[in-house]
Amino acid sequence: MARRTPQEAAQTRQALLMAALEVFSERGATTATLKDVAARAGVTHGALYWHFKNREALLEGVFQQVPLPFDRHYLEQLQASRQQALAALEAYLLGLLREIAGDVRIRRAYRLFYTGSDNGDPVATLSGQRQRALAQCVGHIHHFLKQARKQQLIGLKKSQLEPMARSICCLLLGVMQAMLLDPELFSCKEQGPLLVRSCLRGL
Repeated sequence: MARRTPQEAAQTRQALLMAALEVFSERGATTATLKDVAARAGVTHGALYWHFKNREALLEGVFQQVPLPFDRHYLEQLQASRQQALAALEAYLLGLLREIAGDVRIRRAYRLFYTGSDNGDPVATLSGQRQRALAQCVGHIHHFLKQARKQQLIGLKKSQLEPMARSICCLLLGVMQAMLLDPELFSCKEQGPLLVRSCLRGL
C-alpha cells in the first residue's frame, strides 16, 4: 500500500473534522460514535485514530477549526468605533447574527459547543476554551460601550459598562438559541435587528 502524501493526510484530517462537526451536532457528542464519524468521512476507523487519539482530541480539533467569528467582526468595526461607537457595536452584533444564520458550519458548531449541559458530556473538556471565546465577545462589546461613553452617545456610568456588555452578549446568544430551536419561528434576519436596535436605543 502506497504511503499517503502530506496533502492527502491533510485532506483526510479535514474530512474527519467536518464529518465530526456534522455527526456530533446532529446526534450529540456523547451518543454518536467515532465509527459514525469515520463512516461519514469515508475513511476507516483506524484512519481516524491515526489523526486523533480519542473523542476529546477530535472535539478540540473541531472547536479550533470552526470558531465563532467574534474577533473578525470586531476587527472589521474597530476603525468605525473611533468615529461612532454605537453604530459600530450595532454593525458588530448584526454582522455576527447574519454570518451565523448564513453559515451552516458555524450553526452546527454553536449547537455542539454552546448549547446543552456539560454533565457527563465530552464537550465539557472544552469548557475553558468556550468560556474564553465568550469572554472575548463580552470584551469586544465592552470596548464599543466604553468608546460610546467617551463619545457621549450613552448615559451609562463606568461601573455599568461591564454588566451591560454581559447583558448584550446574553441577548446575542439568546437570539442564536431561539433560531436553533425553531428557525421558522425565530429569524436572525428579522428578530435579530429588532432586538439589537431596541436594546441599543435603550442605552
